[in-house]
Amino acid sequence: MTYRALLVDYGGVLTTSLSVSFAAFCLATGASPERLRDVLAAAYSMAREAAVPINDMHDLVRAVETGAIGQEQFDRRLASSLSEGLDRPVEPANLSARLFGELKPDERMRRAVARARRLGLLTGMISNTWGVEPPPEIGELFDVIVLSGREGVRKPDPEIFLLAAGRLECAPAASVFVDDIPVNVDGARAVGMTGVLHRDAAITIPRLEELLGVSLEAGG
Repeated sequence: MTYRALLVDYGGVLTTSLSVSFAAFCLATGASPERLRDVLAAAYSMAREAAVPINDMHDLVRAVETGAIGQEQFDRRLASSLSEGLDRPVEPANLSARLFGELKPDERMRRAVARARRLGLLTGMISNTWGVEPPPEIGELFDVIVLSGREGVRKPDPEIFLLAAGRLECAPAASVFVDDIPVNVDGARAVGMTGVLHRDAAITIPRLEELLGVSLEAGG
């Protein structure tokens, strides 16, 4: 198979681990990591089911990722949920930004994407947003950026993958997609893309080099 496009997620792929940042938030606030995990697990386990009202906690993440509710409302609802059982409630102000506050750039992955683009591959980013968008400079890596909050559709729904492929004018079957969440990788595979589950650049980059038939690191 000859691939023409490399598409990647933002948080957890072009940055350090989301789980590490979430754990730091829980330590700082006293919030239960298990409660936060349950909210996220419920959101993604329901991804293929009919939406429930946005005042139901199970659909809270879906609502903010598709722009159905604003960030402030999301932060208030999530803070209320995470405050259950705590002596001191979680402060809702800028909660989303604080959740992602410990994310750092994964420079190795970013260099690999930049090199793929220099070598002539189409590059795209597909990211679910919580009202906090990636930094502007990330745009230098990509031909197309698709953000769920702008489009009203999120991963792992098939429409967002097809939207990105269409904007790149590249068939899904000629595209490779990288994400750190298994259900999102499954969503890409469902539309015909080749999905790569990301855990570490040291594993992902050699896999991409194998698929794409190019060297993505200096000296390769």
